[in-house]
Amino acid sequence: MEDFDPRRPRRGRGTQRQGVSGLGLLLVAAGAVALLVTFSAVPAEILRYWPLLLVAVGLFGLLRRPGWVRELDLWAGPEATRTLDRPRRLFSVLLVVLGAVCLLFTLNLVDARVIGPGLLIGVGLLLVWRRAR
Repeated sequence: MEDFDPRRPRRGRGTQRQGVSGLGLLLVAAGAVALLVTFSAVPAEILRYWPLLLVAVGLFGLLRRPGWVRELDLWAGPEATRTLDRPRRLFSVLLVVLGAVCLLFTLNLVDARVIGPGLLIGVGLLLVWRRAR
């Protein structure tokens, strides 16, 4: 593999990108499901699984590594990109967690009345854990 040269022109926004857009495929699939539900080809209960879209986008963000991170790896070494890649990974993890929590409520696996007491218990456990450290 050839070395990275910052003076060499690189692919910018003006050039065509190769490959398939994962988010584009996800949007096409969501639109197709909505059309199938509209024309009664699929039962409307399938729309209860909308939080799986959040989980899928979050997992896609965790597994995909943008091209600019790879370029920085070549130029400055892998240590330099760890801190730059962290916000994207944190956002992806938050999307997965949010999708999982929403899925619990949309499938009626958890009653909505437990949110308040659950938050109080969670904050209390967090305070106890921090004090015990």
